[in-house]
Amino acid sequence: MGFFNFLKKQSQTFRAILFWKQNNPVWTSKDYKRLTEAGYQNCMTVFACVKLIASSVGGVPWSVYQVPKTKRGKLTELPEKHPYRKLILRPNKFEGQSGFFEKMVSFLYLSGNSYVERVGPKGGPVHELFCLRPDRMKIIAGDSKEPIRGYEYSVSGQKVPFEFEKILHFRFFHPTDDFYGLSALEVAARGIDISNMAMEWNKKLLDNDCRPPGALFIERRLSEEQRENLRKELKENYLGYENAAMPLVLEGGMDWKQFAFSPKDMDWLNSDKVTTRKICSVFRVPPELIGDSEQKTYSNYKEARKAFYEETVLPLLDYIRDEFNNWLSPLFGDNLRLDYKREEIEALQEEREKVWKRAVEGVKAGVISVNEARVILGYDEVDGGDVILTPGNLIPLLTIGGKNILEE
Repeated sequence: MGFFNFLKKQSQTFRAILFWKQNNPVWTSKDYKRLTEAGYQNCMTVFACVKLIASSVGGVPWSVYQVPKTKRGKLTELPEKHPYRKLILRPNKFEGQSGFFEKMVSFLYLSGNSYVERVGPKGGPVHELFCLRPDRMKIIAGDSKEPIRGYEYSVSGQKVPFEFEKILHFRFFHPTDDFYGLSALEVAARGIDISNMAMEWNKKLLDNDCRPPGALFIERRLSEEQRENLRKELKENYLGYENAAMPLVLEGGMDWKQFAFSPKDMDWLNSDKVTTRKICSVFRVPPELIGDSEQKTYSNYKEARKAFYEETVLPLLDYIRDEFNNWLSPLFGDNLRLDYKREEIEALQEEREKVWKRAVEGVKAGVISVNEARVILGYDEVDGGDVILTPGNLIPLLTIGGKNILEE
């Protein structure tokens, strides 16, 4: 939102981009359906990563606050009956807060784009929020004064137009696309293909008892019908995990030569681990959190979970918060701010306890005031809290018995 508002006033370059896009749909170049089928629906690693990120964001509670007009004023949390809080707690009649944010974040990682529609009178309070499928949404380019004229949602042959203000577009940075974001699936596509092919390879190994079928040598030449019958008999009676170790019954003139894998060829397990970790790195998810048990001690898991929230979840929450405050908060009144409750994230409780301890020790040592400590901990300042408190048993080094030793 803010980016395009800036472009309206400043960018000469964007005008050139819009010259050949003006008033026309800007089509996304990637195949969303193919990527999601290969990645999210068929790759266990991608599913686990996206599900973990989306459910973690969806599980964080949100609230609405009245921002004070003065610096010394108090930040007030609005009651749950306030229309804005009610909307966030229940965005629409089909979804609650957790499910809504989980869907929104899932679309963002799968497509690189996520769209939220607000339903309500123009310039007035919003009644409902809906998360729309990104593959059905198209951006309608505008002109230099209005870079994005609107959006068009297509479903079952019908096209539904949306005004620019009615849609909030979340997008990941894309270095070569001026309108759409870059999908994490697109970046991890080669690793996903390798992972899926490895799974197919492993399944075929299991189907054949982890052995290649070998070769059947026959002294005489077979007819096409005899060859087809032989293939059918081998497939039905000797291949597959149900027939593992089943001995072959050979007739005269037939000889079976068994092939074998080298240890290097059988080392698919380590290769699969490497691919899994590379995919995890694209989504910024520690492998320990999705089942990589090689280094999964309690201590490592705890640190990985903390790092996951600090490096992946919190930046994403900041992005969502800032966009909603720019797009939605002003419609419910002045000086309102939507924010997530960081102090209620369980994985960060230990870090908060350390901050609390440092703040309290700072007050006790006379290094910071009570109000400075309250600000560090996220609380409002109080009257009389700007005084530095010092322990009563501490006296200056040059003072003994209340007298300055330098004066004697």
